[in-house]
Amino acid sequence: MGNLFSVEYMIKVFPQLLGYVHVTVMVTVVSAVLGILLGAGIAIVRLKKVPVLNQLLVVFISFMRGTPFLVQLFLIYFGVPEIMSHMGISTKHIPGLVFVYAVFTLHIAAYSAEIMRSSIDAVAVGEKEAAKSIGMTELQSYVRIILPQAFTMSIPPLTNLVIGMLKGTALIFNVGVVDMMRKADLMGGNSQRYLELFVDAAIIYAVLIIIVSLLGRLLEKRFTVAGRTARPVLISEE
Repeated sequence: MGNLFSVEYMIKVFPQLLGYVHVTVMVTVVSAVLGILLGAGIAIVRLKKVPVLNQLLVVFISFMRGTPFLVQLFLIYFGVPEIMSHMGISTKHIPGLVFVYAVFTLHIAAYSAEIMRSSIDAVAVGEKEAAKSIGMTELQSYVRIILPQAFTMSIPPLTNLVIGMLKGTALIFNVGVVDMMRKADLMGGNSQRYLELFVDAAIIYAVLIIIVSLLGRLLEKRFTVAGRTARPVLISEE
């Protein structure tokens, strides 16, 4: 094995790990977009207190927030195909990564639903009344007035949620998906130099998290400015 830590080896294998970073990025981006959109829909249903559906969503959110993410990953990745096979539905043609996307999306949806629900509640009543007074339908008021403001207020906690999920992608190697961490583990088994490989992985994760944080700040700044310039338009129409 030689010396305890080899900077030369760390630099040498860095590009190989970087070649698998697209899996981490794709899982994070796709799941974040779908999860936040689904979470917004769940938040609206909960605020409207739709009978039966509201109660089911409360159970769903409680389950997703009250159980470890790794357990959810195993349940969906291994459990759903098992249930489907007992129903006579083959899942052999479905890539395993689809189930990974599903669990990340549902996990983000459960947390973002509560974030969005509190943000929608925080939108000033006057804004909602002003939208109604100029003849907007409920759907129009949500799309043009309420949701944009709620999303702006939600950006910081949603950014933290996405960062948490980005870190959570390190767990998908447990179900056999070859991502950056799985590649590091396999290479470490061959070279017995786990330390250098995991330092490389840590550097890549740190850079990705910094990028997500910066994007979150840019979004918050842009939406805040847009919200301030859009508000006088609503008043003038009134």
